[in-house]
Amino acid sequence: MNIPERMQAVSINKQDGTLVVQNVPVPELAKGEVLVKISAAPINPSDLSRIKNSNRRDDTTSFVPGIEGSGTVVAAGAGLLPRLWLGKRVVCSSINDRSGTWAEYMVTKAERCFPLRNYISDYQGAMLLVNPMTAIAFFDIIRRGNHKAIVNTAAAGSLGKMIELLGRKFGISVVNIVRNKSQVDILHAIGAKYVLDSSNENFREDFHSLCLQLNSTLVFDAIAGRQTQQFLDVIPNGGSVIIYGNLSDEKQELNLTPLVMGNKKLSGFFLANWINENGLIKTIRSLIRVQQLFKRELKIEIQGRFPLEKVQQAVDTYLNNMSAGKVLLITGSKEVDLN
Repeated sequence: MNIPERMQAVSINKQDGTLVVQNVPVPELAKGEVLVKISAAPINPSDLSRIKNSNRRDDTTSFVPGIEGSGTVVAAGAGLLPRLWLGKRVVCSSINDRSGTWAEYMVTKAERCFPLRNYISDYQGAMLLVNPMTAIAFFDIIRRGNHKAIVNTAAAGSLGKMIELLGRKFGISVVNIVRNKSQVDILHAIGAKYVLDSSNENFREDFHSLCLQLNSTLVFDAIAGRQTQQFLDVIPNGGSVIIYGNLSDEKQELNLTPLVMGNKKLSGFFLANWINENGLIKTIRSLIRVQQLFKRELKIEIQGRFPLEKVQQAVDTYLNNMSAGKVLLITGSKEVDLN
């Protein structure tokens, strides 16, 4: 394949903090790395968090957002695995903030690329890592801890819907926590049985009652902040809270008495750490399971697809209604597609 010397890539306008597209050099390969020609990349909350943190730097010109995406490996550095992936369609993740998926090309380690089955589209394939693999990891934690009922926050999003559907598949009761009535309706529409609105004045009492009824011993908390204390106070003795995000952006202040008196546990989860701990072979097996689920049962809703040059409009669309589905950035497309 004829690889150009320069490419289009998303960057941050330091003056006003908006996202723009710049013409930059195609990144160079090192040993063990591959060059991926990106087809599609989603906008995730974790991407927006990285962008927010990058805005605090003096120099934002070298930052290219985008944690995951799909594409084709078009060049390979030295090593067996890079050569094995050459020419293959893959789902991939970035290894640093200088080469992300919100670009026409991305350099990453071969270990961060995984082959896509023919029945997985570029659009669905672009979203196979962050949310589906997190869901698989969560149910690995659930299985190892022998939990029969769990709690999940931010439950109306793509990951939350997956956790609800997998809970039904594996016979795990899921208490879904959302922020408003419209999100309650979204989850009821897909068949969720237990949904609580955290803005309701009776939330704490309802949550306590439901936790006791179901013996919910594990909480996956994407919100953090003040709500984490409620979970620690209310879950049964011996239960655990796992923080995997900070959507509230609140400073965490905790009374640790429940950890001591109730033998409760508080820990964190980061997908990259889980992947590194499991190794390449187990991760590929997990991704095969994910793709099989997508063939039969799972599908991530997409509310819009935008070309790179419309990146700010794409982010604004996603922020306006994150529960409506994912927003994708598409390379090579000149028209906005909201279908």
